[in-house]
Amino acid sequence: MNIKKYQPNPSSVNNLIKLLQEKYGESKNIGYFLSDFNKAFSFCLNNENIQLHPIAVFDQDCLCAHIALIIDKRLPKGEAFFGFMETPKDISIFNSMWNSLVTEAHERGISVLKGPVNGSIWHQYRCIKETDSSTFFKTELFCEPYYYDFLVSNKPNTEILYYSASREQYDVVLRMITEDSHEKLNIAGFSIKTSKQVTLEELGTIATISKTIFQNSWGYTELNEREFMQLYSSEKLSEHLNTLYLLYKGENIIGFCSTSKEDNTTLVLKTICILPSYQGLGLGNALAYKIHLDAKDDGFEKIIYALIREGNNIKNFPKEEATIFRRYATFEFKI
Repeated sequence: MNIKKYQPNPSSVNNLIKLLQEKYGESKNIGYFLSDFNKAFSFCLNNENIQLHPIAVFDQDCLCAHIALIIDKRLPKGEAFFGFMETPKDISIFNSMWNSLVTEAHERGISVLKGPVNGSIWHQYRCIKETDSSTFFKTELFCEPYYYDFLVSNKPNTEILYYSASREQYDVVLRMITEDSHEKLNIAGFSIKTSKQVTLEELGTIATISKTIFQNSWGYTELNEREFMQLYSSEKLSEHLNTLYLLYKGENIIGFCSTSKEDNTTLVLKTICILPSYQGLGLGNALAYKIHLDAKDDGFEKIIYALIREGNNIKNFPKEEATIFRRYATFEFKI
């Protein structure tokens, strides 16, 4: 086993992509995953705010494990991310790699590691804590469940939990939320508009709302306009978009959520985002009602609720007949 630090460049990701193809090549959404992974690596390479320090582990000249220290100057002093992590099911290899990462972090004045994060919290970053072994959906990060055990063995100080769930029966949602929550919108001056495309103006508003909502989140880094457009261009969003839901107060957008089409029978629903000053008014429930009603009318048999922070549920949102199929974790280590 040979552990090497290396200078990253646009072509250095190729060996890592090859390793990912060998591990996950039979997976349904491998193309989407590799494309997103490559974009995340490029994001780190071409970002004036980020220093990327990757570590590769070779077995007889073949890459078998990888991890990277990601120093983002927008994090508090002494903190950094780690990510782009792959390892075989061999705790000795992982621990050797992890010790090399910690040494590299210490040499660069880092005392807190957050992750695994592939670039920033705006990228894919969770590792799997529990799974029913169902197929990864498109926007999930492929990951081996034993990564969680390996990371926990190094005694993290903080563990942040997420989950994904699915539902195949919508009537319970429509019955428990009721149409009243949707009808009350107009009376209070709110409205929901739907679209199949994202305009640049809408994207700019979505960026502003996202920053406002997530600015106090764990590991938050402020994206500038160029970074946000790089990650969430209107073309990229529209390519995978099924429906964009925009929540208005009068003429102003105050919230949003979106669905993407996993296949002809399944939708993926991302987080419902509403400006803090409008939260607690039942608007999230009204959006949820509209989304489930549309899904039922359009013949979708299943909705996936993707990557929900534990404890971050819409008030009174019914959990009946929703099945949690994956739990994830991300960590903070004081080293």
